[in-house]
Amino acid sequence: MTMLRLGMRNLWRSKLRLVLVTALIGAPFFLLLVMQSIGDAVERQTEVLKQNVNNTLQLRARGSMGHVNMVGNEDILPQDALAKARAIPHVAKAEPYLLAMTPTEGHNFAMVVGVDPQDTRRLESHGEAGNPKILFGRDLGIEDRGKPVAIIGQGVAKWAGIKPEELGRATLTLDLKRTHPVIFALDRPPASFTVVGIYASGYVFGDMQIFTPLDTFRNAYGVPKGISWLYVRADSAENLPAVERHLQAALGDVADIIAPTTVAEFQNTATAAVQRLANGGIALSAALMVVVVFFVMLLVVRERAWEIGTLKAIGASDAGIVASFLTEAVLLCALGALAGALLFALWGGPLAGLIFGLGVSPFLPAHYSSLGSTLALAPQFGTTTLAILLGAGVFAALGGSAWGIRQIVKLSPMEAIRHE
Repeated sequence: MTMLRLGMRNLWRSKLRLVLVTALIGAPFFLLLVMQSIGDAVERQTEVLKQNVNNTLQLRARGSMGHVNMVGNEDILPQDALAKARAIPHVAKAEPYLLAMTPTEGHNFAMVVGVDPQDTRRLESHGEAGNPKILFGRDLGIEDRGKPVAIIGQGVAKWAGIKPEELGRATLTLDLKRTHPVIFALDRPPASFTVVGIYASGYVFGDMQIFTPLDTFRNAYGVPKGISWLYVRADSAENLPAVERHLQAALGDVADIIAPTTVAEFQNTATAAVQRLANGGIALSAALMVVVVFFVMLLVVRERAWEIGTLKAIGASDAGIVASFLTEAVLLCALGALAGALLFALWGGPLAGLIFGLGVSPFLPAHYSSLGSTLALAPQFGTTTLAILLGAGVFAALGGSAWGIRQIVKLSPMEAIRHE
């Protein structure tokens, strides 16, 4: 116990060194948390993909992602695409969507989705939101057609400061003249919605969406006709190829038809690239931690060689001396982890979003690629984050101290005195 107290006391010998070392160790901890959050986002998106690669086709205007304030009304699907799709044999359902982007805080943004509320389970069918579930309030219903109401993701609720107890009274107002690097201003008055529900999707992008009735969207954004996306579900997976062929014949000249395999290939390619980037960053972070602790403990052992020799001369065991130095290393790593977590809470989201966006930008259409540099991920603190901090701290303390421990064990009292 005495040697452990010695290790704790040694930590405070030089306050300037303590601050510098904490910063040096905190930086790779910060990078580790950023990369872990990116990997977590990719993993959640992959799960969403697995849930939604089924018997559904997605249609959108050729070469366009369909957001009305990013491509213009002329670059969305014609209104008759819905009737043509519903007339095709083996089509169980065709769902029209209208999309727009709205800037939020900093460089982030939310997606506004206009939907037909005739299906009370409609929200769960929209794959882009990750099969969201209502947390508070209610879903949209047929009675909401044309009304200025909305369901929002929990990320939007946090940004807008809307609490569950305020549902039915809280109003969300969007400035349609506000711009973004790839969002152009619309000469429209602000759009206000009464928020009636809050949902959770399971991943950050899905939680940054605003669902409103289709007619309400048209009135707000000035889109009298046309469709951004059209989801077409076949009555069975076996009939999906036939439905796709009929859609190609009916709408192939104006629409890109995206089959489940196409979506899977795109997202698997994009997410694999980002996952490789995140894994590389995690490995680099761990290596940096070990290197910093290694040099710090090597310096400490050399500086205190005489002290180590004296302790050995008066009967202190190697195990006790090693314990005191390991205590110091663990405490240094703990302080570094705390500093890294604080940095992550302050700046982790924008940096993680930037790195994530740079990873997926090459796979986006040209006029959307700059979105990649303006994303932000919400920092997530939970048991996983704590486990990562603890595991990385122990790994860095043990790995970085290994050489110093070896030197302590080898050092004889006489060598230590001569060193002094």
